[in-house]
Amino acid sequence: MKKISIWFKALLKTVGYTLCVYPAFLVKNIWYHLRSPSVMLYTFIFFFLDRFTKMLVVNNSHNLPVTVIDNIFTLTYVKNPGVAFGWFPDWRLPPIIMALTMIIIITYYSLKLPEEERITRWALALLVGGAIGNLYDRVMYGFVVDFFLFHFGSFDFPVFNIADITIDIGVFILFVDIFFLSPEEDEEKVNSIDNDDDIAPAIA
Repeated sequence: MKKISIWFKALLKTVGYTLCVYPAFLVKNIWYHLRSPSVMLYTFIFFFLDRFTKMLVVNNSHNLPVTVIDNIFTLTYVKNPGVAFGWFPDWRLPPIIMALTMIIIITYYSLKLPEEERITRWALALLVGGAIGNLYDRVMYGFVVDFFLFHFGSFDFPVFNIADITIDIGVFILFVDIFFLSPEEDEEKVNSIDNDDDIAPAIA
């Protein structure tokens, strides 16, 4: 019993130390995390933002819908059993499997990503944070909580949430990075290699 008590106290001290010191460490090194984003850290931040907004919506669902801008924007409460924007409402297991697969692959890739790849890190953090946010809903509730509803005349855009926004932004940033920014980086590397080849004979 004494050994269990000692281990338990040590565990509490470790947890307490981590909770006190780690936030201070993050604040102290905030500029480093902004320059070279920690995928896991920002994934948690985006996930927390998604959970916080969804909790607000669920806890105040009796007051919804609320018109924010007439004929343009409404806050509502929708239980979405399908994938993004209410597509494929009869799907249950496939979205969970797809989300888990994406999270595992992106997380593994992010661990091998160089610190210089700042844009890619932001994109991956947005993707994983949003995916985990919606995955949490599917596992815990069997549906995703959506609440942003935009109107364009008589057309109602599919209802969405913060997680959907982060996923879309992450995909867009990744697309721009791969197809527009990466070619420039590759060209710079090629030019750098060519310059090194020109300098080498001169030194020799």
